[in-house]
Amino acid sequence: MTDVAITVRGTHSVALPPQQATVYATVSADGPVAEPVLALVAATVAAITASLQARHDSAGGPVTRYAVEQVRKGAHRPYNQDGRQLPLVYTASASVSATFTDFDDLAGWIGQTAGMDGAGINHIEWTLSEDHRLTVERETRQEAVRDARRRAQDYADALGLGPVAVRTISDPGLSGPVHAKVVMARAMAAPVGGPAEITLRPEDVEIESQVEATFVVPGGS
Repeated sequence: MTDVAITVRGTHSVALPPQQATVYATVSADGPVAEPVLALVAATVAAITASLQARHDSAGGPVTRYAVEQVRKGAHRPYNQDGRQLPLVYTASASVSATFTDFDDLAGWIGQTAGMDGAGINHIEWTLSEDHRLTVERETRQEAVRDARRRAQDYADALGLGPVAVRTISDPGLSGPVHAKVVMARAMAAPVGGPAEITLRPEDVEIESQVEATFVVPGGS
């Protein structure tokens, strides 16, 4: 009897609501005099840091971690449309990131921060908690293996063969987005002088696992 080898790919994916969000913001300014530019960025960074520190609790949130880069400064001489070099322009900037577990609080913080001088929100990454993500990845890998076995058995049944037995399994790794995209993040009209009202509706976090496996089953002579 000659064994028949059947090579298949098994997959499994899940989509779950995000449990935390990491927001990335930048504070920047430029101008003809260095000191006011640096002072504006430093003041805005200090205000943002204070707002995050007041929310920070590594265990309970709403902010479990945050990081603030040192203010970077520089200068350059731009050119006008005629190619003539213009006076020196001084620049300053800093980056801020923070992980929120309360999305309503995140929306309020974005509305508050977006109104500060020189501040801008770059993007948000929506994720599962670390422990939950590891559990989900383990479950998706196991389901992908079961899917591969079902596929191989389907082929064997179509050929009138018996039960399949695994020979090899290879793991190409998790694929698909592990961070959700923001479906809607818009600023609605707010009263004059008041903070912007932000509504955030993230997509689910999608995790997909794939395995490639070869099964064998006794065939004909």
